Amino acid sequence: MFKQRLVTGLLLAGVAFAAILGLPNIAFGIFVLVTFLIGADEWARLTGGHTPLIRLAYVAVVAVVAGLAWGLAEHGDVRLPILIGVIWWLAATVLLLVYSPNRPLDVIGGMRMVMRLAVLPSLVPAWLAIVWLQRYDPWLLVFLVVLAAVGDSAAYLAGKRFGRHRMAPRLSPGKTWEGLMGEMLMSLLLAIAGAWHFVADDVWLRMGFVGLCLLTVLASVVGDLFESLLKRLAGAKDSGSLLPGHGGVLDRFDSHLAVAPVFLMGWLWLRGSGL
Repeated sequence: MFKQRLVTGLLLAGVAFAAILGLPNIAFGIFVLVTFLIGADEWARLTGGHTPLIRLAYVAVVAVVAGLAWGLAEHGDVRLPILIGVIWWLAATVLLLVYSPNRPLDVIGGMRMVMRLAVLPSLVPAWLAIVWLQRYDPWLLVFLVVLAAVGDSAAYLAGKRFGRHRMAPRLSPGKTWEGLMGEMLMSLLLAIAGAWHFVADDVWLRMGFVGLCLLTVLASVVGDLFESLLKRLAGAKDSGSLLPGHGGVLDRFDSHLAVAPVFLMGWLWLRGSGL
């Protein structure tokens, strides 16, 4: 299983970096949107949409809303749809904190309906943020992908070696506070290197960039745990079986759904502050 997961991960990384660095922005946007629409289909099945008609409806709605968000970003301000994504992930954080497996679904505001509607603020702002970052600076998007991937690996290794205290036993028993500390430490080192490369020669802006990277890492944890909640409510181990060793598209990119809008919103704020 580990070998299969490693091979799949390396192939995905190669495809992702080639697309980020090699495709024009429009082609890249379509490529990522197709990937996210596969994720929308997985989301439909996880929330009870097992018929082809319901799954098609999920995919169609996400595609239409993505188009509307792109139009708004092109002719208005990209901050609005990205802000919607950031607000959603703040709400998702609260949802994760109050969730209890012992409560009926309807006690927490109709959890299943919330999960069905969450497909839009989860997928669309993330897609737009990823495409916008590739347009602005492909290497900045590469940095973000590496930040999330290296942090996740550091969390796994630190948790396996030092993990004693579970962080979210109700949702993801393998996550530990020690793993999170290892992830934050490795991310801090990457953030410092990124600040010297991407940010102007200003100590306060560089410190702001480092802080943004650490906040982004915390957002990745929220994205990961939220997908765990989605699968727990569905009684599923994985979101799909498309990617050998990883599961489905959502299993592989769950953390990026929260990472992308949080990072872009912070980046835009830093630019407005003089970056």
